[in-house]
Amino acid sequence: MLSPRFPLLFALTLALAVALGAQATGSAPANPAVPGDQARLAQLGDLLRIEEPGAQMRGLEAFAQLYPHAPELPQVYQAILQDAIALSDDRAILTYNEKLEALDPGDLSQRVKVLNLLLLETDAADKAAARQQAAVFARMVAAKAQEAPPKQMGAARYRLDMARLRSLAGLFQGTAAEHLGDYATAERQLAASLQQSQNEEAAAELAKVFVAENKLPQAVDAYALALALPGDTIAARARLEAAGAKLYRSLHQGRLRGFGDLILRRFDDVAARDAATQAALDPPGSARNAAATAPAQFVLTDLAGGTHTLRAVRGKVAVVDFWATWCGPCLVQHPLLAALRREFANNHDVSFISINEDEDRDKVAPFLAAHHWAAGTWLDAGLGPFLGIDSLPTTLLLSPSGQVVYRASGFVPATFEAELRTAILGALRRAGLPAAP
Repeated sequence: MLSPRFPLLFALTLALAVALGAQATGSAPANPAVPGDQARLAQLGDLLRIEEPGAQMRGLEAFAQLYPHAPELPQVYQAILQDAIALSDDRAILTYNEKLEALDPGDLSQRVKVLNLLLLETDAADKAAARQQAAVFARMVAAKAQEAPPKQMGAARYRLDMARLRSLAGLFQGTAAEHLGDYATAERQLAASLQQSQNEEAAAELAKVFVAENKLPQAVDAYALALALPGDTIAARARLEAAGAKLYRSLHQGRLRGFGDLILRRFDDVAARDAATQAALDPPGSARNAAATAPAQFVLTDLAGGTHTLRAVRGKVAVVDFWATWCGPCLVQHPLLAALRREFANNHDVSFISINEDEDRDKVAPFLAAHHWAAGTWLDAGLGPFLGIDSLPTTLLLSPSGQVVYRASGFVPATFEAELRTAILGALRRAGLPAAP
């Protein structure tokens, strides 16, 4: 689990970098060979069995200093990180993420973690380091985009993922420039991020930059764009909406009328852009090309061969979970979703949809039977990539109009059920639908 300080701002975009397999753009330098040392391994084993976080951290730090080239260093640093998180030691969390990055400089996902942490810091040195790291990350992404697609990924999907990764690079660079007060550069880089791939985080950051530049109409438009794009949690969306509404009122003599219409126009723009992007990526005449005009138009099949679309749940609040048979965390999450499904079973304004992401469809039915799961899952046909599902499990909540109002990439077992319940009840309330059957 990430530190509680890990910024939510980049939670979704981190998932993208991890989904790309953290493939290096160059080989990491190998540690010098270390002869087998039973004493060293025994010492490490003793340290890893220490249950007191502070004591374990001190022992592991001493171990790393004593054996600076030990092949076990990644394991040591990860264990220190777990202790640092338990102790809320923010400086150690940053330091040992940086040490892990130094062990494998080509690991994109680790660089994303370090950048996130640096962007949380407030002193000048860390702000400057964030800007430098963001520039390095952008160069790595540019180099990676020149590589041939992996064998298991088609060229069209690879181009889409690279556009998202370039968007992430622009988001990091723009945010780093914003933190240093270089608003002109921040505006340019965040706008470039949105040109590559539109996401709520970049639009929200661009709105803040426009406010700092006193470009208030542009800031309102950026807030409207952010609200039209898929978001993270309802609480975060509420804060974003409040900021945009406050600014809109300041420009319209205290009136809010028209702000909702602006958001809807931006939503239409987003849908049109997504449809055009998908159509350009898919071969002319393909089924997915024809279906890509909106999420509701994707046709998915079930295990019995029946066809389904999200259009069938329009007018309802829909919980959509994306999973796969090879996804270990999905096994842990499933009982939590099943409990909520039972809780809302008599509320016909709430629908639960499960979408499987396995490439080998033959594995799905035996898996469901072996784990005694209901067989009502749908088999994905492009909807996941269209919605930017880059890690599993991912859970979305759709409003009755079909808009994504909640997204959880991964989950925290202790809080997932309560958070999703709150999101469902909030969506019902805003739609004027009853929470009870």
